Amino acid sequence: MMNYKNILQPKLIANHKLTAGLILLIAVLLIGGFFVYAKIPKKEKPLLADITLNFDPEGPYGILTPRRDGNALLLNIKRVASYDSFSYQLTYADKNGIDRGAGSLDTWIDLKNKGDYEQELLLGTCSQGFTVGKEHCVFDEGVENGTLTLRIRKGQQPYRMLSQFHLQKPDIALGVLTSGDNHFKYTIKNIKREELALIGFAVVNDLTGAPKLPEGKKFNGKVYSLNAPLAKNLPGGSVNIELAENPPAEAKIARYTDAENNWDELVTKITGNTLTAEASGSGIFAVLVNRQ
Repeated sequence: MMNYKNILQPKLIANHKLTAGLILLIAVLLIGGFFVYAKIPKKEKPLLADITLNFDPEGPYGILTPRRDGNALLLNIKRVASYDSFSYQLTYADKNGIDRGAGSLDTWIDLKNKGDYEQELLLGTCSQGFTVGKEHCVFDEGVENGTLTLRIRKGQQPYRMLSQFHLQKPDIALGVLTSGDNHFKYTIKNIKREELALIGFAVVNDLTGAPKLPEGKKFNGKVYSLNAPLAKNLPGGSVNIELAENPPAEAKIARYTDAENNWDELVTKITGNTLTAEASGSGIFAVLVNRQ
């Protein structure tokens, strides 16, 4: 008599092997597909339209400091702990009046969860040369007035800040350092021109935010930052700030420095819409009035 069990058993075993093989193949395909999908770059959501940040006493701001040779500016962005990244662009004219620029508003730099961030901004371009480790740099000469545009980003929302700057050689300017809008002036006193030359460069830029104000005070007009190279001290001088309107009688020019970490209200003379005071060096300058 024919033993069907012996006939069917090899077929069943073969079917089980085929099924197991198919399951294994499907599993491999699924796992492989998952890893391939995971490696496919995700299409980033488009950024929202920029929101321009006008002056906000408690908002972010950027301070510029010149490099000793005047070929770069050191940007220190303050109060950006809640933002993800930033981009920048410098626009200016060289000594021949030709429009130049540096940086790109579409190249984002990670802020790395820092409250402050520093970045050197070259007034020109550098490229890698044929010699390993050496760069060839071409700098724009005669840069004076320009605009710094900053974009800071929180998620998909970018914010835009504009700051006007004025880069000067104190000896060429005969010790009179001014802002780009000419409403701020710092006049260095009692110093020889040769000593002014040792400073190298100074830069004034207006700010979109400012250090914390004293209790009961508010700003009247713009806030300006005046800086010399990090290794140099700007000598004392007189400060003039011109406002759009006559200020109240209690208005004072105040100076802020990181070393003191507070606003020092200076003895101030008011003549119409112009305020004058004596200061002992560089810093952040503004007119303070009483908060009503």
